[in-house]
Order: sequence, then structure tokens, then C-alpha cells
Amino acid sequence: MLIARNVPRLLAVGLFLAGLFLVGGQQPARASGVTMTGCLEARSEAENGKVAQLAEETRNAKKDTERGSYAFALRRYQNVLSELTRIHGPQHRCIAVYKNELGVVYMNMGRYDRAREAFSQAADIAGKLSGEKDVDVAAIYNNLGSALSGQGAYEKALAWHWKALAIREKTRDADMAQTCNDIAALYDRQGKYGKALEWYAKTLAIREKDLGARHPKTLMTYDGIATVHEHMGEYNQAREWRNKALAVREENLGGTNPEMALAYHNAGVAYFKQGDHGNALASYEKALAIEEKILGRQHPTTVATYNGIAEVHDSQGNYGKAISWYEKALSANQKTAGGQNPGAATTYNNLAVVYAKQGNNRKALDYLRQAVAILVKSVGEDHPDTAATYTNIAWVYSRQRDHAKAVEWARKALAINEKVLGADHPATVTAYNNVAMAYYRQKDYSRALSEYLNAYRIYQSRFGENNPRTKLFKKNMENAYRQIGNPQPFSVWLAEFMG
Repeated sequence: MLIARNVPRLLAVGLFLAGLFLVGGQQPARASGVTMTGCLEARSEAENGKVAQLAEETRNAKKDTERGSYAFALRRYQNVLSELTRIHGPQHRCIAVYKNELGVVYMNMGRYDRAREAFSQAADIAGKLSGEKDVDVAAIYNNLGSALSGQGAYEKALAWHWKALAIREKTRDADMAQTCNDIAALYDRQGKYGKALEWYAKTLAIREKDLGARHPKTLMTYDGIATVHEHMGEYNQAREWRNKALAVREENLGGTNPEMALAYHNAGVAYFKQGDHGNALASYEKALAIEEKILGRQHPTTVATYNGIAEVHDSQGNYGKAISWYEKALSANQKTAGGQNPGAATTYNNLAVVYAKQGNNRKALDYLRQAVAILVKSVGEDHPDTAATYTNIAWVYSRQRDHAKAVEWARKALAINEKVLGADHPATVTAYNNVAMAYYRQKDYSRALSEYLNAYRIYQSRFGENNPRTKLFKKNMENAYRQIGNPQPFSVWLAEFMG
């Protein structure tokens, strides 16, 4: 099973905007196991020994998954699946069960393409055998939605979550809240924050009623709500939800539990986004002390904290320390997944940003190319994380004063975000601004003004005139307008243009 956490995602650097932009940052997609009952029962005395071996292999696979040894878990599940296919044939319920378990491991590895394939095969088999009324079918449908979400195929993902929810509502499945939670997280990724909060509220109502306000799953819903508020720039509200979860976890669990590590990690994320680097670092270090002791140094949760600590040092200008922590994360990724999962791409990307800040643009571009290769293979070219990498490539070319290439890569990022996220998503708006910045540096002020206007108009409509980002886009637009030399005052022109 996945441990829900806020994983540092790809850092997309605005070409001229101060600071780093986090793209993503949502809780990772989750995947659930299904009932294995009857799958490891011998049909004859001759099969007893073999089935006992398969049961032991399955137990070891689960242990491998829990400690983050995904490559080992994958091989074990594949061995069991091969034997069960020989025993039962390819269209048996148990084949669907183990295809689903393969998908869960691939999800943990960030291999959404392979997870999607495994869940699709499981859904096809289970759906034919059990129909649209089986709780295991609902779990597999929900997992397929999570895999599609990981690939950035949000509308397709939502369709599978609706199918899962319909089954769970009919069967009164106890996991209905998980589907509501996943729908909320999906709306958050799409930038539909109102709908995300609406579905988190539904999730919270179910979990508080069925599990109580102090249950770990209820607290994870608090984390999800906090994440949405962070994406909306409402840091005080986010902090309230984080603190609420942290207080309960400290009271329930004490100081040495993976759930506490999650709470400290998320507190670090919240402090970092508020610019409180001291408390962010202190929180990450508390998380790390637990993670390295209980989960080990190569577990993805631990690696996420390495990345978080590196981000803090990077933001403080401590580039040597940032590189050291990012390389620690990269080394762990290479040991657990061969360095070919999105987590490794994140670290390559963030390392590239630091090296570029140090003036080593050649090394930065090399790392960014490695990140692109991994992302295109694991999540696809049409994905926000791939777009974030293209933005960083544009930023490096801009630093080299190769403005034509900066425009080219910034527009590639914009095209992906428009296609996947829509024109009014905050990441797309940032991409409009970045394209405008690239044009501005080319001294193509008319095109720069047009793109600035796109960014400003969307943010002004969604978040109001007083939003800090709205004000920044307006200031950038005014700078481009003045360069054009139009004698009409900017304020008068803008008022006429906006109608």
C-alpha cells in the first residue's frame, strides 16, 4: 500500500518570476489491494507444497512493498501470477487479483503506464466474472482511475472513479470514502479547487461518522484539505488543518511512527510554502529521524524528505547542501527503481535548477534531458511534470541568452498544460507568463503583452485583483505595454480592453 504524503514534485522555474514554482505537490494517487480469499487454496494433496510456496512468496511480496523494495515485490508477484495462470487459466478471478497487486506495485514505483496496463487487465477479467456489483471490481476500477490520474489523463481517470463510486454506493462498500477522496484529489490536480473541497467534505463526513475524527484515514483527509488551501494560496487555512492533524497524531501515536513522519513531513511542506525555512527544516528533520529508522534510507517516503530538505537549502542559497541532499535522493531512487521512475526525474530536474543557478548550464541541460527521457517513458509527454521540465529547459536557455530556444521550450510547456489542465489552471497561467517572459527577452513586446494579458485575465477572473500573482502579472503586462510605446496611459488602455 502507498503511504500518503506530499511528495516534492518537479520544480518549474518561472523565467523572470522570483522564486520556484511547485507543479503538482498533491498527494500521490493511491491504489488498493483486493481480497485474495481462495486464491491460494490447494485443489489436491499434490498441490499443497506448491500452494504453500506461493503463499509464502505472496507474504514476502507484501513485506517488500511495505519497505519500498518494489523490484523484489514485482518479481515475487510475477512468479506467483505465472503459477496461478498455469493452475487456473488466464480468465480466473485470482488472475485479476494478482494483476491488481502488480498494478499496486507499479503505482508505488511511479510506473503509471505499467500500472494502467495491469489494472486494465484485472478490470477486464473481474468485470466479466463478477459484474458491476462486486467490491473487488470497484477497487480495481478505482485503482485504474488512480493510474490514469498519475499519467495526467484526468477526464478518463474521473470516469473510472465514477464507475467505482456507483458500485460502492450500491454495495455500501466501506471504501466508498476512498473513492470520494480520490475524486477530490483529482479535482485538485485539475485546479478545480471548489469541487475538490466539496468532495473532501463528503469524504470527511463519511470518515468522521464511520471511523471517528481521530482515525488515520480521517487525518489524511485533513491533509488533503490543507493541500487544496495551499494551492489556493490560503496558507493560514492550510496551516489550521495541518496543525489539527498533527495534534491528534502526536497524542495518538507518540514520536516514532510512520504516521508521525507523515505529519512532520507535511508540516515541513506547509512551512516551506509560507517561506518559514527554519521551521520547515526542523519539521523535515523530525520526519527523517523516524523514516530512516523505521522505513530505511531507500524508501520513497524517506526520499521525499531528502528532496524537501534539499528544496529548503536551495531556497536559502545553500547550493552545496542542496546538491548533497538531492544526490542522496537520486542514489536511493537508483537503488530501488533503477533511476527510471518519476521520483528520479524530479531529482534530476531539481538538481538541474541548482546547477543552473551556479552557472553550470551544460550540466543543467544534461540533467533535464535525463528527466525528460524518464518522464516521457513513465508518465508520457502530455503530462504536467513533463511540461514543468520543458519550462526548466526554457529557463536554462534564457540564462544562456538563447531566447529563440527559450520561446520554443516555453511554448511546448504551455501546449501541454493547455491540453491536459485547461486554459484556466494556475500552472497554465504560469506557462502563459513564462512564454511572455521569453518573448519579452526577445524584445518581441507585442507578443509578450498578448501572453501577459492571457495570464492576467484568467487570474483576475478567478482570484481577484488583489491576489499577489494577479498583481505580478499586471505589473509584467504594464512593463511590456510601455516598451511598445503606446501614448495612451496603461490604465486607460487596460480598462478599455477589459471592457
